[in-house]
Amino acid sequence: MMERAKRTKRDGKQIHLIVVDGKTEKWYLDLYKEKNSLKNFKVDPELCKKRTLKEQFQTIEENLNNYLSIIWVIDFDVILKETCETPKGEKTKISEFREYMELLKKHENVHILINVPCLEYWYLLHIKNTSKYYTCYNDLEKEFKNTILDGYEKTEKFYKQKNKDIYTKLQPFLEKAITNAKQLGDINIYDMEKGKAEIYKLFSILNKK
Repeated sequence: MMERAKRTKRDGKQIHLIVVDGKTEKWYLDLYKEKNSLKNFKVDPELCKKRTLKEQFQTIEENLNNYLSIIWVIDFDVILKETCETPKGEKTKISEFREYMELLKKHENVHILINVPCLEYWYLLHIKNTSKYYTCYNDLEKEFKNTILDGYEKTEKFYKQKNKDIYTKLQPFLEKAITNAKQLGDINIYDMEKGKAEIYKLFSILNKK
């Protein structure tokens, strides 16, 4: 058992760990891995389950020395919503997140990639060059009508349709999406009401020689 643990830790140093906060991110990244026959990263959690900010941060802390790099992909719609709903005098979710960012920024192998409002904004950039700010997914979903993502659902069935999975649909427009996302610039954690899709940076991190 001890030998297996040592081997897992040693092997992990050759791959990246991607920590996500939702099942849609996991489905999308697992498809990217499968379609490109990649072995240089793993997605955490292995099972699709929702986790708190603290639980995600703890996962990163616990694995700082176990992987080539750790990439934290996080949607900001829920954080902003819960921040607005926080009773006066209590710590907000955005304050909690800023604290985690401060603690992690000293680690060069940690990359925090924020999507505002959510992963679906990244999908939108495949089919539209926009800088519009949407407060949540519900505001954004109408943009998929009459496009390759018409009928979009946050379900495993939709994501993994045979020969029509979401990665296969979007892949021809990947470079366009990366260009559109780059034009939006980097996140300013003190000015979050701007559309962003920093997940585009993940591809260069994973492909860096």
